Amino acid sequence: MADLYLVRHGQTELNVQNILQGWQDSPLTEHGREQALGTRAAFEARGVAFDHAYSSPLGRARRTAELIVGEGRSIELVDDLREWHLGSLEGTSNRKMPAQPWGDYPVAFGGESETQLRARMVAALSRIMARSQHNCVLAVSHGSACQEVLEYVTGGGEQPDNGAVLHFGYRDGAFSLLDW
Repeated sequence: MADLYLVRHGQTELNVQNILQGWQDSPLTEHGREQALGTRAAFEARGVAFDHAYSSPLGRARRTAELIVGEGRSIELVDDLREWHLGSLEGTSNRKMPAQPWGDYPVAFGGESETQLRARMVAALSRIMARSQHNCVLAVSHGSACQEVLEYVTGGGEQPDNGAVLHFGYRDGAFSLLDW
């Protein structure tokens, strides 16, 4: 069984301000950088060594991945690991959003549906894990994107906190949630 470590990026300036980011970007806060370095230390303490690293191309995820794997390691950017595209809702206060699940709510604002996000994330991670010699993989993504993978695998789950690690096993085209 191969291991997939799916990590949510560290805290950003817009997270602190309760602003919906979606495909917009925001830099990591100092706390967000510390979260990423703490995740790196946790991986090192457990003897986890990645044979491949992937990230959403958005700066907050890419920077988190860089801090986790360290200087000089290759990180492949994968567009399909981006956060939920929220259309014109991006940049607005998340306090004005209806309670989740949002389902198709963002579609009316030019965004994607929850079903589209889930399908995009699961397909991307399945393609990655099906590659040869992918035995221990890091993928850095976003809160709602990670939550959709968790819900696909387990049938439920909350949005992971900034810097959280979800550990999945992958075998014969199927994911399972493992302890972290």
